[in-house]
Amino acid sequence: MPNDFAFISVGDPGKSSDADRLLIRSHVMRGRNKRLGSRRCVREAARRTDAPPATSAITRGRKSALRESTGSSPEPADTELAVQEQDGRKGNEQPRKGFAAACIQLDQQIRSRSGVFASLDNTETGYGELISELLKYDSANAAAFPIKQSIEFDEPENACVPWIFSNMAFAHSVFFATSATNDFRLGRPFTSSTLIYLKRTIRCLNKQLGEDGGHLDDSTTYTIVTLAILATLFGDLTAARAHMIGLQRIIGLRGGESYLSERPKQYFMLERLDLTWSVQSGALPHYSHEPVDWRSAFTGPRAVFDTTSLALMVAELVDSRLATVFQDFQRLTKLINAHAEKDGRLKGDIFQHVLGSIQRRLLWLRFPQDDGWSERLRLGMLAYLTTTFQLSGRKISYDYLSARYRLSCQMLEASTLSTSMRTLTAWLLLVGATSVFEPSEPWLRATWNDTAIAGENWEDAQHRLESVLWISHIQDETGRRAYAALTQ
Repeated sequence: MPNDFAFISVGDPGKSSDADRLLIRSHVMRGRNKRLGSRRCVREAARRTDAPPATSAITRGRKSALRESTGSSPEPADTELAVQEQDGRKGNEQPRKGFAAACIQLDQQIRSRSGVFASLDNTETGYGELISELLKYDSANAAAFPIKQSIEFDEPENACVPWIFSNMAFAHSVFFATSATNDFRLGRPFTSSTLIYLKRTIRCLNKQLGEDGGHLDDSTTYTIVTLAILATLFGDLTAARAHMIGLQRIIGLRGGESYLSERPKQYFMLERLDLTWSVQSGALPHYSHEPVDWRSAFTGPRAVFDTTSLALMVAELVDSRLATVFQDFQRLTKLINAHAEKDGRLKGDIFQHVLGSIQRRLLWLRFPQDDGWSERLRLGMLAYLTTTFQLSGRKISYDYLSARYRLSCQMLEASTLSTSMRTLTAWLLLVGATSVFEPSEPWLRATWNDTAIAGENWEDAQHRLESVLWISHIQDETGRRAYAALTQ
Protein backbone atom coordinates (compact mmCIF):
# COMPACT_ATOMS: atom_id res chain seq x y z
CA MET A 1 0.00 0.00 0.00
CA PRO A 2 1.42 3.43 -0.85
CA ASN A 3 2.87 5.29 2.10
CA ASP A 4 1.09 8.50 1.01
CA PHE A 5 -2.36 7.13 2.01
CA ALA A 6 -3.80 8.32 5.33
CA PHE A 7 -6.92 6.98 7.08
CA ILE A 8 -9.45 9.09 8.95
CA SER A 9 -12.56 8.25 10.89
CA VAL A 10 -16.01 9.71 10.20
CA GLY A 11 -19.05 10.10 12.41
CA ASP A 12 -22.54 8.72 11.84
CA PRO A 13 -23.59 11.52 9.48
CA GLY A 14 -20.47 10.75 7.41
CA LYS A 15 -18.77 13.97 8.45
CA SER A 16 -15.13 14.14 9.44
CA SER A 17 -13.76 16.20 12.29
CA ASP A 18 -12.11 19.61 11.84
CA ALA A 19 -8.66 18.10 12.49
CA ASP A 20 -9.23 15.38 9.90
CA ARG A 21 -10.41 17.93 7.33
CA LEU A 22 -7.15 19.80 7.83
CA LEU A 23 -5.29 16.55 7.20
CA ILE A 24 -7.28 15.98 4.00
CA ARG A 25 -6.54 19.51 2.83
CA SER A 26 -2.80 19.12 3.52
CA HIS A 27 -2.71 15.99 1.31
CA VAL A 28 -4.78 17.56 -1.45
CA MET A 29 -2.67 20.71 -1.55
CA ARG A 30 0.67 18.95 -1.25
CA GLY A 31 2.98 20.34 -3.94
CA ARG A 32 0.51 23.11 -4.88
CA ASN A 33 0.41 26.84 -4.19
CA LYS A 34 4.18 26.99 -4.04
CA ARG A 35 6.11 29.81 -5.58
CA LEU A 36 8.60 28.26 -7.98
CA GLY A 37 12.12 29.29 -7.13
CA SER A 38 11.10 30.04 -3.53
CA ARG A 39 13.37 29.20 -0.64
CA ARG A 40 11.28 26.14 0.24
CA CYS A 41 11.17 24.78 -3.34
CA VAL A 42 14.88 25.20 -3.87
CA ARG A 43 15.73 23.76 -0.47
CA GLU A 44 13.60 20.67 -1.08
CA ALA A 45 15.04 20.14 -4.55
CA ALA A 46 18.58 20.63 -3.34
CA ARG A 47 18.05 18.27 -0.43
CA ARG A 48 16.98 15.53 -2.83
CA THR A 49 20.20 15.92 -4.80
CA ASP A 50 22.28 15.77 -1.62
CA ALA A 51 23.48 19.29 -2.46
CA PRO A 52 23.28 22.16 0.04
CA PRO A 53 20.38 24.59 -0.49
CA ALA A 54 21.00 27.81 -2.37
CA THR A 55 20.54 31.15 -0.70
CA SER A 56 17.46 32.93 -2.06
CA ALA A 57 16.95 36.67 -2.24
CA ILE A 58 14.95 36.50 1.00
CA THR A 59 17.81 35.03 3.01
CA ARG A 60 20.70 36.60 1.15
CA GLY A 61 21.71 38.55 4.24
CA ARG A 62 22.45 35.33 6.08
CA LYS A 63 25.53 33.24 5.72
CA SER A 64 25.36 31.43 2.37
CA ALA A 65 24.41 27.78 2.76
CA LEU A 66 26.30 27.06 -0.40
CA ARG A 67 29.57 28.55 0.81
CA GLU A 68 32.34 26.43 -0.64
CA SER A 69 34.12 24.00 1.62
CA THR A 70 37.33 25.32 3.08
CA GLY A 71 40.75 24.07 3.98
CA SER A 72 43.80 25.87 5.25
CA SER A 73 46.62 26.65 2.88
CA PRO A 74 49.87 24.85 3.55
CA GLU A 75 52.77 26.66 5.10
CA PRO A 76 55.48 27.23 2.49
CA ALA A 77 57.94 25.12 4.44
CA ASP A 78 55.63 22.14 4.21
CA THR A 79 54.47 22.55 0.62
CA GLU A 80 56.80 20.25 -1.27
CA LEU A 81 56.58 17.47 1.32
CA ALA A 82 52.78 17.69 1.29
CA VAL A 83 52.74 17.54 -2.50
CA GLN A 84 54.95 14.45 -2.52
CA GLU A 85 52.68 12.72 -0.02
CA GLN A 86 49.72 13.21 -2.37
CA ASP A 87 51.37 11.15 -5.13
CA GLY A 88 49.04 8.45 -6.42
CA ARG A 89 46.47 8.94 -3.66
CA LYS A 90 43.76 10.69 -5.64
CA GLY A 91 43.59 8.11 -8.38
CA ASN A 92 42.16 5.50 -6.00
CA GLU A 93 39.33 7.65 -4.62
CA GLN A 94 35.71 7.14 -5.61
CA PRO A 95 34.78 9.68 -8.32
CA ARG A 96 32.44 12.42 -7.16
CA LYS A 97 28.89 12.78 -8.34
CA GLY A 98 29.20 14.44 -11.72
CA PHE A 99 27.93 17.89 -12.53
CA ALA A 100 25.67 16.53 -15.25
CA ALA A 101 24.19 13.91 -12.91
CA ALA A 102 23.38 16.59 -10.33
CA CYS A 103 21.70 18.74 -12.98
CA ILE A 104 19.62 15.90 -14.36
CA GLN A 105 18.58 14.69 -10.92
CA LEU A 106 17.53 18.18 -9.85
CA ASP A 107 15.59 18.61 -13.10
CA GLN A 108 13.74 15.34 -12.54
CA GLN A 109 12.85 16.23 -8.97
CA ILE A 110 11.54 19.68 -9.92
CA ARG A 111 9.51 18.31 -12.85
CA SER A 112 7.80 15.90 -10.46
CA ARG A 113 6.50 18.80 -8.44
CA SER A 114 3.89 21.43 -9.21
CA GLY A 115 5.17 22.93 -12.44
CA VAL A 116 7.85 22.93 -15.08
CA PHE A 117 8.43 26.65 -15.66
CA ALA A 118 10.51 29.33 -13.99
CA SER A 119 10.25 33.07 -14.42
CA LEU A 120 13.15 35.01 -15.92
CA ASP A 121 12.20 38.63 -16.54
CA ASN A 122 8.48 37.80 -16.57
CA THR A 123 8.94 35.20 -19.28
CA GLU A 124 8.32 31.52 -18.78
CA THR A 125 11.50 29.50 -19.15
CA GLY A 126 11.32 25.73 -19.05
CA TYR A 127 13.28 24.11 -16.24
CA GLY A 128 14.66 21.77 -18.85
CA GLU A 129 15.96 24.77 -20.78
CA LEU A 130 17.69 26.09 -17.66
CA ILE A 131 19.30 22.71 -17.02
CA SER A 132 20.36 22.38 -20.66
CA GLU A 133 21.94 25.86 -20.60
CA LEU A 134 23.75 25.09 -17.35
CA LEU A 135 25.17 21.89 -18.83
CA LYS A 136 26.45 23.81 -21.87
CA TYR A 137 27.91 26.41 -19.55
CA ASP A 138 29.71 23.76 -17.50
CA SER A 139 31.10 22.05 -20.63
CA ALA A 140 32.45 25.35 -21.94
CA ASN A 141 33.92 26.16 -18.53
CA ALA A 142 35.67 22.78 -18.29
CA ALA A 143 37.09 23.16 -21.81
CA ALA A 144 38.27 26.70 -21.08
CA PHE A 145 40.19 25.67 -17.95
CA PRO A 146 41.80 22.31 -18.79
CA ILE A 147 44.25 22.69 -15.90
CA LYS A 148 41.36 22.18 -13.45
CA GLN A 149 41.06 18.59 -14.65
CA SER A 150 44.49 17.97 -13.10
CA ILE A 151 43.72 19.60 -9.76
CA GLU A 152 41.69 18.25 -6.84
CA PHE A 153 39.81 21.21 -5.40
CA ASP A 154 37.87 20.52 -2.21
CA GLU A 155 34.90 22.57 -3.38
CA PRO A 156 32.25 20.39 -5.06
CA GLU A 157 31.90 21.00 -8.79
CA ASN A 158 28.11 20.83 -8.57
CA ALA A 159 27.73 23.42 -5.80
CA CYS A 160 26.35 26.02 -8.22
CA VAL A 161 23.61 23.78 -9.65
CA PRO A 162 20.78 25.09 -7.41
CA TRP A 163 21.79 28.70 -8.14
CA ILE A 164 20.22 28.41 -11.59
CA PHE A 165 16.79 28.23 -9.88
CA SER A 166 17.35 30.60 -6.97
CA ASN A 167 19.61 33.39 -8.22
CA MET A 168 18.40 35.52 -11.10
CA ALA A 169 21.76 37.20 -11.76
CA PHE A 170 23.56 33.86 -11.97
CA ALA A 171 20.86 32.39 -14.22
CA HIS A 172 21.17 35.27 -16.69
CA SER A 173 24.99 35.11 -16.52
CA VAL A 174 24.83 31.47 -17.65
CA PHE A 175 22.84 32.44 -20.76
CA PHE A 176 25.18 35.39 -21.34
CA ALA A 177 28.33 33.27 -21.01
CA THR A 178 27.23 30.56 -23.42
CA SER A 179 26.01 33.11 -25.97
CA ALA A 180 29.17 35.25 -25.66
CA THR A 181 31.42 32.20 -25.95
CA ASN A 182 29.67 31.25 -29.18
CA ASP A 183 30.15 34.80 -30.48
CA PHE A 184 33.85 34.60 -29.65
CA ARG A 185 34.23 31.22 -31.33
CA LEU A 186 32.69 32.63 -34.52
CA GLY A 187 34.87 35.74 -34.39
CA ARG A 188 32.04 38.23 -34.16
CA PRO A 189 31.11 40.99 -31.65
CA PHE A 190 28.29 40.52 -29.17
CA THR A 191 25.04 39.71 -30.95
CA SER A 192 21.79 41.38 -29.90
CA SER A 193 20.74 38.33 -27.87
CA THR A 194 24.11 38.30 -26.05
CA LEU A 195 23.70 41.99 -25.21
CA ILE A 196 20.19 41.33 -23.86
CA TYR A 197 21.56 38.60 -21.56
CA LEU A 198 24.36 40.92 -20.47
CA LYS A 199 21.97 43.76 -19.61
CA ARG A 200 19.70 41.41 -17.68
CA THR A 201 22.66 39.98 -15.77
CA ILE A 202 23.93 43.43 -14.76
CA ARG A 203 20.46 44.66 -13.81
CA CYS A 204 19.80 41.64 -11.57
CA LEU A 205 23.31 41.77 -10.14
CA ASN A 206 22.93 45.44 -9.18
CA LYS A 207 19.60 44.67 -7.56
CA GLN A 208 21.16 41.79 -5.64
CA LEU A 209 24.06 43.95 -4.46
CA GLY A 210 21.59 46.60 -3.28
CA GLU A 211 20.04 44.16 -0.82
CA ASP A 212 21.39 43.62 2.66
CA GLY A 213 24.14 41.02 2.57
CA GLY A 214 23.91 40.58 -1.20
CA HIS A 215 27.70 40.64 -1.47
CA LEU A 216 27.95 37.62 0.85
CA ASP A 217 26.50 35.23 -1.71
CA ASP A 218 29.18 33.11 -3.40
CA SER A 219 27.11 33.30 -6.58
CA THR A 220 27.77 37.07 -6.61
CA THR A 221 31.54 36.60 -6.84
CA TYR A 222 31.12 33.84 -9.42
CA THR A 223 28.86 36.01 -11.61
CA ILE A 224 31.17 39.04 -11.54
CA VAL A 225 34.22 36.92 -12.39
CA THR A 226 32.32 35.61 -15.44
CA LEU A 227 31.50 39.16 -16.54
CA ALA A 228 35.08 40.35 -16.05
CA ILE A 229 36.72 37.46 -17.92
CA LEU A 230 34.40 37.82 -20.90
CA ALA A 231 34.95 41.60 -20.97
CA THR A 232 38.73 41.10 -21.18
CA LEU A 233 38.37 38.46 -23.91
CA PHE A 234 36.40 40.90 -26.05
CA GLY A 235 38.83 43.71 -25.35
CA ASP A 236 36.44 45.82 -23.26
CA LEU A 237 39.07 46.75 -20.68
CA THR A 238 36.97 49.60 -19.26
CA ALA A 239 34.17 47.21 -18.31
CA ALA A 240 36.69 44.63 -17.09
CA ARG A 241 38.34 47.18 -14.80
CA ALA A 242 34.94 48.22 -13.36
CA HIS A 243 34.09 44.59 -12.60
CA MET A 244 37.50 44.00 -11.03
CA ILE A 245 37.21 47.06 -8.78
CA GLY A 246 33.82 45.78 -7.63
CA LEU A 247 35.29 42.36 -6.95
CA GLN A 248 38.09 43.92 -4.91
CA ARG A 249 35.57 45.65 -2.66
CA ILE A 250 33.45 42.53 -2.22
CA ILE A 251 36.45 40.35 -1.40
CA GLY A 252 37.70 42.98 1.04
CA LEU A 253 34.33 42.95 2.81
CA ARG A 254 34.43 39.15 2.96
CA GLY A 255 37.85 38.97 4.59
CA GLY A 256 40.33 39.68 1.82
CA GLU A 257 43.34 37.37 1.67
CA SER A 258 42.07 35.14 4.49
CA TYR A 259 38.78 34.60 2.64
CA LEU A 260 40.58 33.67 -0.59
CA SER A 261 43.15 31.43 1.08
CA GLU A 262 40.30 29.23 2.30
CA ARG A 263 38.85 28.96 -1.20
CA PRO A 264 41.63 27.89 -3.58
CA LYS A 265 39.25 27.39 -6.49
CA GLN A 266 37.89 30.93 -6.27
CA TYR A 267 41.42 32.23 -5.74
CA PHE A 268 42.56 30.40 -8.87
CA MET A 269 39.74 31.98 -10.91
CA LEU A 270 40.54 35.47 -9.62
CA GLU A 271 44.23 35.12 -10.35
CA ARG A 272 43.36 33.74 -13.78
CA LEU A 273 41.39 36.97 -14.28
CA ASP A 274 44.38 38.97 -13.00
CA LEU A 275 46.64 37.29 -15.55
CA THR A 276 44.23 37.93 -18.44
CA TRP A 277 43.86 41.57 -17.44
CA SER A 278 47.59 42.18 -17.05
CA VAL A 279 48.74 40.55 -20.29
CA GLN A 280 45.94 42.29 -22.21
CA SER A 281 46.54 45.77 -20.84
CA GLY A 282 50.11 45.72 -19.53
CA ALA A 283 48.79 47.00 -16.19
CA LEU A 284 49.73 45.64 -12.79
CA PRO A 285 47.38 43.03 -11.30
CA HIS A 286 44.45 43.86 -9.01
CA TYR A 287 44.40 40.92 -6.60
CA SER A 288 48.01 39.77 -6.67
CA HIS A 289 49.89 42.00 -4.29
CA GLU A 290 53.56 42.73 -4.83
CA PRO A 291 55.57 39.89 -3.30
CA VAL A 292 57.40 40.68 -0.10
CA ASP A 293 59.45 37.51 -0.39
CA TRP A 294 61.13 36.54 -3.65
CA ARG A 295 62.34 33.19 -2.39
CA SER A 296 61.10 29.85 -3.69
CA ALA A 297 57.56 28.76 -2.87
CA PHE A 298 59.18 25.42 -2.03
CA THR A 299 61.10 26.02 1.18
CA GLY A 300 61.29 22.51 2.59
CA PRO A 301 64.45 20.41 2.87
CA ARG A 302 64.13 19.42 -0.81
CA ALA A 303 64.21 23.02 -2.00
CA VAL A 304 67.72 22.89 -3.41
CA PHE A 305 68.65 24.33 -6.75
CA ASP A 306 68.37 22.02 -9.75
CA THR A 307 71.74 21.07 -11.21
CA THR A 308 70.67 20.11 -14.73
CA SER A 309 72.52 21.88 -17.51
CA LEU A 310 69.38 23.79 -18.52
CA ALA A 311 68.71 25.03 -14.97
CA LEU A 312 72.34 26.04 -14.49
CA MET A 313 72.29 27.88 -17.81
CA VAL A 314 69.10 29.75 -16.85
CA ALA A 315 70.59 30.66 -13.46
CA GLU A 316 73.57 32.28 -15.18
CA LEU A 317 71.46 33.86 -17.93
CA VAL A 318 68.72 35.72 -16.09
CA ASP A 319 67.93 37.70 -12.95
CA SER A 320 68.26 35.50 -9.85
CA ARG A 321 64.64 36.15 -8.80
CA LEU A 322 63.40 35.02 -12.20
CA ALA A 323 65.63 31.93 -12.11
CA THR A 324 63.93 30.94 -8.83
CA VAL A 325 60.49 31.42 -10.41
CA PHE A 326 61.52 29.28 -13.37
CA GLN A 327 62.64 26.43 -11.16
CA ASP A 328 59.46 26.59 -9.07
CA PHE A 329 57.47 26.39 -12.29
CA GLN A 330 59.48 23.37 -13.42
CA ARG A 331 58.80 21.56 -10.15
CA LEU A 332 55.09 22.33 -10.27
CA THR A 333 54.64 21.05 -13.84
CA LYS A 334 56.62 17.89 -13.03
CA LEU A 335 54.38 17.22 -10.02
CA ILE A 336 51.23 17.71 -12.11
CA ASN A 337 52.60 15.32 -14.75
CA ALA A 338 53.58 12.76 -12.09
CA HIS A 339 50.04 12.76 -10.68
CA ALA A 340 48.50 12.51 -14.15
CA GLU A 341 50.62 9.45 -14.95
CA LYS A 342 48.99 7.73 -11.98
CA ASP A 343 45.50 8.95 -12.94
CA GLY A 344 45.58 11.27 -9.95
CA ARG A 345 45.19 14.97 -9.32
CA LEU A 346 47.28 17.45 -7.37
CA LYS A 347 45.72 18.85 -4.20
CA GLY A 348 44.06 22.20 -4.89
CA ASP A 349 45.37 24.27 -1.98
CA ILE A 350 48.96 23.21 -2.68
CA PHE A 351 48.57 23.91 -6.39
CA GLN A 352 47.11 27.37 -5.77
CA HIS A 353 49.78 28.24 -3.19
CA VAL A 354 52.62 27.50 -5.62
CA LEU A 355 50.97 28.71 -8.84
CA GLY A 356 49.78 31.92 -7.18
CA SER A 357 53.31 32.63 -5.95
CA ILE A 358 54.74 31.99 -9.44
CA GLN A 359 52.19 34.21 -11.17
CA ARG A 360 52.53 37.09 -8.70
CA ARG A 361 56.28 37.17 -9.11
CA LEU A 362 56.05 37.04 -12.91
CA LEU A 363 53.52 39.87 -13.08
CA TRP A 364 55.40 42.14 -10.70
CA LEU A 365 58.86 41.53 -12.12
CA ARG A 366 59.53 43.94 -14.97
CA PHE A 367 62.75 44.07 -16.99
CA PRO A 368 63.83 46.56 -19.66
CA GLN A 369 63.97 45.32 -23.22
CA ASP A 370 67.77 45.49 -23.21
CA ASP A 371 67.84 42.87 -20.43
CA GLY A 372 67.03 40.44 -23.24
CA TRP A 373 66.94 36.99 -21.70
CA SER A 374 65.35 37.97 -18.38
CA GLU A 375 62.43 39.73 -20.06
CA ARG A 376 62.17 37.10 -22.80
CA LEU A 377 61.91 34.23 -20.31
CA ARG A 378 59.45 36.17 -18.12
CA LEU A 379 57.21 36.84 -21.12
CA GLY A 380 57.58 33.21 -22.23
CA MET A 381 56.36 31.93 -18.86
CA LEU A 382 53.42 34.36 -18.95
CA ALA A 383 52.56 33.14 -22.46
CA TYR A 384 52.80 29.57 -21.17
CA LEU A 385 50.36 30.44 -18.36
CA THR A 386 47.84 31.74 -20.91
CA THR A 387 47.67 28.26 -22.47
CA THR A 388 45.93 27.04 -19.32
CA PHE A 389 42.89 29.07 -20.46
CA GLN A 390 41.57 28.45 -23.96
CA LEU A 391 38.39 28.56 -26.00
CA SER A 392 37.86 26.19 -28.89
CA GLY A 393 37.87 27.49 -32.42
CA ARG A 394 39.85 30.69 -31.98
CA LYS A 395 42.93 32.03 -30.23
CA ILE A 396 42.50 34.55 -27.46
CA SER A 397 44.10 37.91 -28.24
CA TYR A 398 46.58 39.23 -25.68
CA ASP A 399 47.66 42.46 -27.35
CA TYR A 400 50.25 43.75 -24.89
CA LEU A 401 51.91 40.38 -24.31
CA SER A 402 51.88 39.48 -27.99
CA ALA A 403 53.58 42.69 -29.11
CA ARG A 404 56.23 42.68 -26.38
CA TYR A 405 56.99 38.96 -26.68
CA ARG A 406 57.25 39.12 -30.48
CA LEU A 407 59.76 41.97 -30.29
CA SER A 408 61.85 40.06 -27.76
CA CYS A 409 61.88 36.81 -29.76
CA GLN A 410 62.74 38.60 -33.00
CA MET A 411 66.04 39.62 -31.41
CA LEU A 412 67.13 35.97 -31.08
CA GLU A 413 70.10 34.71 -33.07
CA ALA A 414 69.34 31.02 -32.96
CA SER A 415 72.14 29.78 -35.23
CA THR A 416 74.84 30.57 -32.65
CA LEU A 417 73.14 28.86 -29.70
CA SER A 418 74.39 25.91 -27.66
CA THR A 419 72.30 22.74 -27.31
CA SER A 420 70.71 23.83 -24.01
CA MET A 421 70.05 27.27 -25.43
CA ARG A 422 68.46 25.76 -28.54
CA THR A 423 66.14 23.74 -26.30
CA LEU A 424 65.09 26.84 -24.36
CA THR A 425 64.68 28.81 -27.60
CA ALA A 426 62.57 26.06 -29.18
CA TRP A 427 60.34 26.12 -26.10
CA LEU A 428 59.97 29.92 -26.27
CA LEU A 429 59.01 29.80 -29.95
CA LEU A 430 56.60 26.88 -29.69
CA VAL A 431 54.88 28.32 -26.62
CA GLY A 432 54.48 31.56 -28.58
CA ALA A 433 53.05 29.66 -31.57
CA THR A 434 50.45 27.97 -29.35
CA SER A 435 49.43 31.13 -27.51
CA VAL A 436 50.11 34.62 -28.91
CA PHE A 437 51.75 34.14 -32.33
CA GLU A 438 50.58 32.61 -35.59
CA PRO A 439 52.84 29.78 -36.85
CA SER A 440 52.66 31.29 -40.34
CA GLU A 441 54.52 34.48 -39.33
CA PRO A 442 57.66 34.56 -41.54
CA TRP A 443 60.07 35.65 -38.82
CA LEU A 444 58.84 32.82 -36.57
CA ARG A 445 59.29 30.19 -39.28
CA ALA A 446 62.79 31.47 -40.05
CA THR A 447 63.88 31.50 -36.40
CA TRP A 448 62.38 28.06 -35.86
CA ASN A 449 64.31 26.64 -38.82
CA ASP A 450 67.54 27.99 -37.32
CA THR A 451 66.66 26.36 -33.98
CA ALA A 452 65.44 22.99 -35.25
CA ILE A 453 67.58 19.89 -34.88
CA ALA A 454 68.03 17.83 -38.06
CA GLY A 455 65.98 14.63 -38.10
CA GLU A 456 63.92 15.59 -35.04
CA ASN A 457 60.27 14.48 -34.92
CA TRP A 458 57.43 15.53 -32.62
CA GLU A 459 58.28 12.94 -29.97
CA ASP A 460 61.85 14.23 -29.79
CA ALA A 461 60.65 17.82 -29.63
CA GLN A 462 58.14 16.91 -26.93
CA HIS A 463 60.94 15.42 -24.84
CA ARG A 464 62.87 18.68 -25.14
CA LEU A 465 59.79 20.72 -24.21
CA GLU A 466 59.24 18.58 -21.10
CA SER A 467 62.77 19.39 -19.95
CA VAL A 468 61.73 23.06 -19.81
CA LEU A 469 57.99 23.42 -18.95
CA TRP A 470 55.26 21.22 -20.37
CA ILE A 471 52.06 19.60 -19.04
CA SER A 472 51.63 16.73 -21.47
CA HIS A 473 47.93 15.92 -21.23
CA ILE A 474 46.97 19.60 -21.51
CA GLN A 475 49.41 21.00 -24.06
CA ASP A 476 50.31 18.07 -26.31
CA GLU A 477 47.43 18.54 -28.76
CA THR A 478 47.96 22.26 -29.41
CA GLY A 479 51.74 21.77 -29.28
CA ARG A 480 51.64 19.04 -31.91
CA ARG A 481 49.53 21.21 -34.24
CA ALA A 482 51.87 24.19 -33.82
CA TYR A 483 54.91 21.97 -34.37
CA ALA A 484 53.43 20.56 -37.57
CA ALA A 485 52.65 24.07 -38.84
CA LEU A 486 56.19 25.25 -38.12
CA THR A 487 57.89 22.25 -39.72
CA GLN A 488 55.71 21.61 -42.76
